[in-house]
Amino acid sequence: MYITVLCKVVDNYGDIGVCWRMCRRLKKINPQNTISLVVDNLVSFNRICDSVDISATFQNVQGVDVYNWNNADVCYGQFVQNDGERLSVILECFQCGRPDWMEKILFEEKLNRTVQIIMIDYLTAEKYAEDFHCLKSLTRSAKVQKVNFMPGFTERTGGLIIDDEWEKLPEYNKDGPILQFIYNGKGAELLPEGKPLPYMNQTDWDKMMKNCSALIIRGEESMSRACLSGIPFIWQAYPQTEEYQLVKVKAVLERMRPHFDEGAFEIVEKAWLFVNVDCHNDMNDAAIQKFLDSRSTLVPSFQDFAKSLRKNGDLCSNLMTFINKIDIIDR
Repeated sequence: MYITVLCKVVDNYGDIGVCWRMCRRLKKINPQNTISLVVDNLVSFNRICDSVDISATFQNVQGVDVYNWNNADVCYGQFVQNDGERLSVILECFQCGRPDWMEKILFEEKLNRTVQIIMIDYLTAEKYAEDFHCLKSLTRSAKVQKVNFMPGFTERTGGLIIDDEWEKLPEYNKDGPILQFIYNGKGAELLPEGKPLPYMNQTDWDKMMKNCSALIIRGEESMSRACLSGIPFIWQAYPQTEEYQLVKVKAVLERMRPHFDEGAFEIVEKAWLFVNVDCHNDMNDAAIQKFLDSRSTLVPSFQDFAKSLRKNGDLCSNLMTFINKIDIIDR
C-alpha cells in the first residue's frame, strides 16, 4: 500500500514533528507499505531529524521517502507514474492544502484509480472532534474521495499517536528538572537553573521530557507527549484574538477533570488559566508556584489521565484499520 503524507511547516516545528512521528509509526506498523512524506520546509525538518538533507529533492530517511514539496517537476514526474499509485491514500495534515503539481495529477490526469484523501486535523478536546471524525466531504471528482480523521481524547476520535517509546508510562523522576517551553519565552529551557536547551532531534526531546518532574509546554506535539507522560504539566495554547485559546484549554481541562479530586484539579486549572490569559510568561506567579510545589502529589492523577488515553488506542493503528476498511469497500 502507498500512503503519502502532506506537511506544510506553519508553526515552528509542531507540524513537521507530528507528521514525522506519524510517518515513522505508520512504517513501523507495516514495513511493507511505502510511506512518502511531502514537506515544504526541509530546514525545519532537519532541526528535529538531523539525517535530513536540506538540499535534496528526494531522499529516504529511516525508511520513509521524503520529497521536497516545492520541486514541482520532480514531484510531478514521480507521483504521476503508474496511474498515480503513490497517491492511492493521501494524508492531508492540518489543513495544509495540496501542491499545484498534485492537484494537476488528481484532477487533470484522469486517473483510473480511486484516491482517498484523509484530512488529519489539529488535536483538540472540543466536542466537534467527535462530530467530524470519519465525516466525508466532496471534491471536484468522484474518483477523489475525502474524509476527516480527528485526533482526540476519546474513543469516538482517532486518539493520539502512541509510538513504541510511549506505550508505557515513564517512571516519574521527582527530582528531575522542569521543562519550560512557552510562547514569548526564551525558547526551551530547564528550570530552576534556567539552562537553555539546544535544538534536539525528536527522539532526544522525548527522552528529555520523560526525565522532567514537571512540564510547562506549548503546541500540539509537546502537549500530546505530555498527556501520555503522566508527568504534571501545564499547556499553553497558541494565543488567539479575544482569548479564544481558552476554549481549547478549557476543553482539555474538562477531559482531565474526572481523574482529579476537587482540590487537585483547582490547582491545575488555576495554573493553566494563568498561563493562557494574555500570554503570561511570569513563572513566579502564585498559581504556577502552587502547581510546581504540588507536582509530586498530582502525579497519580496525571498518570490516570495518561492511562485513559492509551485505552483509546494508537492513532496510526486506528488510522490503518480505517484505511484497510475503505480499501475493502472500494474493491
